Amino acid sequence: MSRKEKTKLLTDAGAAISVKVLSLKKGLIEYNDVQFVRIVNKNNNLIIMKDYLPIIGEIIGDVEIERINTTVKLEKIIGYYIHKHNEFKLFIKEEEND
Repeated sequence: MSRKEKTKLLTDAGAAISVKVLSLKKGLIEYNDVQFVRIVNKNNNLIIMKDYLPIIGEIIGDVEIERINTTVKLEKIIGYYIHKHNEFKLFIKEEEND
């Protein structure tokens, strides 16, 4: 299945997650058209989709926010996240690029 077909399938299904990213460097950034969030941690990988169970955790690694038309990549970060009621919140403590 091509990326375009996957995007159409997820969009038609109404797969939308609200994402809020807070960092001291960039402030608060919000995304409302997110299909899923991919967390690549040093110990595990996780994909959070619509109606995923509530979860909280720490990130030491990368996060990809897959939107309808684009992908936002946050690489080499340290932070904390919480996901509940289709709302994903990420607080970036620091970035290794600083």
